[in-house]
Amino acid sequence: MSNIRESVIAIIKETCLPTVPDLSDPDKPLLDSGLDSLDFGSALMEIEDVYSVQFSNDDMNELNSLNKIVSYLESKN
Repeated sequence: MSNIRESVIAIIKETCLPTVPDLSDPDKPLLDSGLDSLDFGSALMEIEDVYSVQFSNDDMNELNSLNKIVSYLESKN
């Protein structure tokens, strides 16, 4: 598991506390994995801060799963 993947998982889980999202299927949309829209937005904002990236509105619509977020971040490194 990549460091980016581990970090993104940790950010998502921390954002959703006390609820623990089901991230067992990394291709499943995060909104179907136990995140609500507020959790999703908060997680993306934290990921932006941690990785010094800025997601556009189009990116936010496209980056809806764990794998898509990780792939995006890996492409920026």
